[in-house]
Amino acid sequence: MNQARSRRSANTTKRRAKPGPGRPRDPAADAAVLRAALELFIEHGIVGASFEQIARRAGVARTTIYRRWSSREDLLAQAIAVSRDEPERTLVATEHVPSAELVGRLTDALAETVTRRGYRKIVARLIGSAIDSPGLMSVYWSTYLLPRRTMVSEIIDRARAAGLLRKGADRELLQDMIGGAIMYHLLIRPGRRTAVQMRDYIREVLQQFGIGGDDTER
Repeated sequence: MNQARSRRSANTTKRRAKPGPGRPRDPAADAAVLRAALELFIEHGIVGASFEQIARRAGVARTTIYRRWSSREDLLAQAIAVSRDEPERTLVATEHVPSAELVGRLTDALAETVTRRGYRKIVARLIGSAIDSPGLMSVYWSTYLLPRRTMVSEIIDRARAAGLLRKGADRELLQDMIGGAIMYHLLIRPGRRTAVQMRDYIREVLQQFGIGGDDTER
């Protein structure tokens, strides 16, 4: 009898120890966490966006966050990236866009992105975290910025092949200079800009580099 009881106990232990399927991710919980992370980052910077604070704002357990993101930097980088995805969808599948429309498509996407609600604060927080929390910028660069720069580089290559861009222009340097001009215009110069104003400004910047202007060297 004791042997039978031991076998039953051992079988019970095996059943309990047998790993089951992982808990499926809850899209609603993910969205709540990403939204809370972005809100707290905008309001307080990275210091005020701990896992505990994000979980409290999102109304989820901290374990929900720990299971999904390995670090606060990963979570914040994804939250920022998600907030910028919508306007940049216009840049997807540009191989089907006529070459003559490439510059306009790029200008519209940039103008909509940089004038979205909270964008200035997000960028200011990112720049401000570069000293105290360099890991955030590193993660954001590798997971978000590099793929976007690759996408823009492909557009630049098509524009150059179509004669819309000066020959010999370095596409990486070009993106740095255009991005720097936009950031300076948004963050350093006083006042707010509408999407129309930013579109006009970006178009002028691009034309200074011979993109979309009449002085393009073919």
